[in-house]
Amino acid sequence: MVVIGILIALSLNNWNESRKNEIIKQQLIEDLIVELQSSRVILNDAIALGDSLIADGQLYLKHIGSKELTIEIDSLKKLGDFITYGIPYDLNLPIYEDSKSSGRLSMINNKKVLLLYAEIMSADIGGSIHRKISNDMYYNGSDWELRKEIGLSEILSTSNEMIPERFRLTEKEFLEILARPSTFATLNNSLQMKVVRINYMNRISNGMTEVIGLLEEEKK
Repeated sequence: MVVIGILIALSLNNWNESRKNEIIKQQLIEDLIVELQSSRVILNDAIALGDSLIADGQLYLKHIGSKELTIEIDSLKKLGDFITYGIPYDLNLPIYEDSKSSGRLSMINNKKVLLLYAEIMSADIGGSIHRKISNDMYYNGSDWELRKEIGLSEILSTSNEMIPERFRLTEKEFLEILARPSTFATLNNSLQMKVVRINYMNRISNGMTEVIGLLEEEKK
């Protein structure tokens, strides 16, 4: 009877422990889903902004790459936000980071979730490295060389009325700058940096979508 009593007590203890762990696991899954959904909304807004800037940039370069400019200068400048606008986004997943460091993440049964999280973090690291290269180009590279010459990047994307008088260009001067291969190359570099940044951000967004789906399945 004593042995049976001990076995029953151990069994109840194990059941309680399993039940407690299941509650913790389900709460973790719910928290991870909410965190990913919230982060994905912010990320997708940034991607939409980036896609818009890229589309405008492609049209801008198409116009200045033609033998003759077939668009009004003010209309062209309205497409130039891609030159000066950035795509703000920083990945922030504190619940994931905390559960990973505490070991609670190992409670997730589907190990593909862990692989997808690793892909998300890898894409974020790649995007951060790429953004540093982009910043270096803006402050020290070809963007900086062009700005030293014309004074302000906004000259290429803002009407003269909005630019300090000392930096304003005549139409002839503006067209001469646009006609230079070096200007086209600099602007194309700026555009391509945004294209690559958006590619990294799409990888993160797609990874988040997959993880959310897998976590929803495990929650059921």
